[in-house]
Amino acid sequence: MVRAVSITLVFLAATGCSAVVSGSPEEADAQSTSVTGVVVVDQTVSDQTSRGEVSARFVRLRGAIDVGALRLVGAGLDLPNVGECTNVRDQASSTRAVELLDVGAISIESGSQRVALAQRQVPDVVDLVSGSVYSARIDQANVPSGADVAVMVGGSADVPAFSVRAQTPEAPSAVRLTLDGANADLTWAAGTDAIYVDVGSTRCAFADDGHAAIPASAFADEGTLTVHRVRHEKLSIPGLDGGELRFDFARAIAYRR
Repeated sequence: MVRAVSITLVFLAATGCSAVVSGSPEEADAQSTSVTGVVVVDQTVSDQTSRGEVSARFVRLRGAIDVGALRLVGAGLDLPNVGECTNVRDQASSTRAVELLDVGAISIESGSQRVALAQRQVPDVVDLVSGSVYSARIDQANVPSGADVAVMVGGSADVPAFSVRAQTPEAPSAVRLTLDGANADLTWAAGTDAIYVDVGSTRCAFADDGHAAIPASAFADEGTLTVHRVRHEKLSIPGLDGGELRFDFARAIAYRR
């Protein structure tokens, strides 16, 4: 699959930084601030249902942005090495305070379909997080597989306006699971992105080559296995300390031993 990605900037997003006259590199890192933006487009289909959401978070905190900080605000995706599995319950979040920036209106557009994201204020539960999060429900008509989409950010005093255009991946298809012996054999139609699988509290990462073996110990007597095809597109925007537009298109299948 050939993918074309273009990023058009109306203006660059700014990040504040405190000047450090003296002290160690660690002290400088602790006093600086980092800003990153994460826009995530999720879709999961099964034989019975289809659900999807687009969400956006622009994070500012002291020190470097890490996966723990993004996980704290629901934007992190920490995958094991290809061919390995991990327990997602063991993943720790950051204990640093995180500010979620107001970046004005955000919308996503594909073809003639346009969806505006709703803005809401946090904290809802976690006192470490404050600011604005954006989200909207979508379906396959709004954001189909293998389609060009544009994400538009209206901008604010913290992050001036910009737009991002990219292509969505194909959702996993022809998914088949065989439970037999010490391993479970999983097959799907191969692609060119990254694959990870969730079953219970186990998460495994694989190459997108159409075949994987999962430890049978990850499976209960019955449940749901979800195959995710994920595509990351970097937000290479001057002034942002990293960021990404992430597509996570998944197919869920029920299993019974």
